[in-house]
Amino acid sequence: MISGRWGCALQSGRKKRIMIACVTFETTKVTEPVKFYEANRVHIIHYVRDPDTQGNSIYQMFYDRVKEIIETESNNKVEVIEHNERVTDFSIMLKTVLEIIQKERNQADWLGENVDIYVNISSGGSEYAAAAAIAAMMMPGTVPFSVGTKEYTVDDNAIKETYFVDGKPVGLTKTTYDPRSLPSYSIHIPEEHLVRGLRILHQRRTAHLSTTSSAMIAEFKKAGIWYRDTDSLAYDRSKIHSTEAVYYQRDFINKWVQYGWARKDEFLKKYVLTDQGLIVINTFYLN
Repeated sequence: MISGRWGCALQSGRKKRIMIACVTFETTKVTEPVKFYEANRVHIIHYVRDPDTQGNSIYQMFYDRVKEIIETESNNKVEVIEHNERVTDFSIMLKTVLEIIQKERNQADWLGENVDIYVNISSGGSEYAAAAAIAAMMMPGTVPFSVGTKEYTVDDNAIKETYFVDGKPVGLTKTTYDPRSLPSYSIHIPEEHLVRGLRILHQRRTAHLSTTSSAMIAEFKKAGIWYRDTDSLAYDRSKIHSTEAVYYQRDFINKWVQYGWARKDEFLKKYVLTDQGLIVINTFYLN
């Protein structure tokens, strides 16, 4: 058994604690909460355009330093997982954080474990912070938190001159207050059958395949997202097509249009995805 603060988190019988954070030009705002929450695994998002040729970039150096601090202070007992994604893109950040949370929950369910997931919105840029907060609030049981700067590494006159101390990147923050949880609001994730159905519509439109109600319903049945018991009408084949078309309009098309995900192209007389619809299918239920 490991002694000290980290040992408490590593004792058997406790929930696993997962943390998600973003690293740009900070170290302490990431590493201190890892200790405070006694995390077992930390997902760190950062961005280097070409990791093979930019290993000495400032962004990579900050990530490497954060990883070094976490592993050193925990005696390599904390697993650090790297995610190289464009941190200035809100949609990518929302997708990335959601995927991490969903994968962690799915893995815990498969292993029969309980996990606590904490999302640090203090480090990284504003796009990450906004996306991470929204993603955390979409997923019940996920805790978004922030940390405030208690003391800076340099005085006001030198803030713009240095992000390094003793040749190592530490960011502007030297010590922090304890993390504080943010208020949680109920933000419902889009219904899975609507997102998957919308993706099927887009895929068939892109491939120039039929998007008639009959073709779409057949694909929905294959994908397991058609929940109406229309097969019970098999005794009257003449009613199946018209009944299913009504349900398709009511259960899918009307809702896509209502949510702003699709619109009817007046020239083609067919439904196409809006920009918001494209964001939805590229963000949710990708597996």
